[in-house]
Amino acid sequence: MQLLKKIPALAAALVLAACVAYHPGPARSDALFARIQPGMTQDEVLQIAGRPDQTMPFPMSGNLAWSYFAWDTWGYYIEQSITFGRDGRVQSKYARRINDGGDHK
Repeated sequence: MQLLKKIPALAAALVLAACVAYHPGPARSDALFARIQPGMTQDEVLQIAGRPDQTMPFPMSGNLAWSYFAWDTWGYYIEQSITFGRDGRVQSKYARRINDGGDHK
């Protein structure tokens, strides 16, 4: 019976700990991604945009792509992709719209 009384408090503590441990990084915007330029290092991109949502290596070319998902200025949900070359520096950037825009769903 004592254990049953402690379950709600334990559950609340676990939820709070999970919230504190998760840090999504800076608020994502068009202006944030505009700051990322060719030649930047991976560390510089991490400082600007935080950890990527997805990574994809390209073993044949030695490139690595980082993807970030965000809402753009016009309400479109976008994927912002940053590609690093073998030297670990930004080679290119690419953005694509995922939804029809304006609905934030």
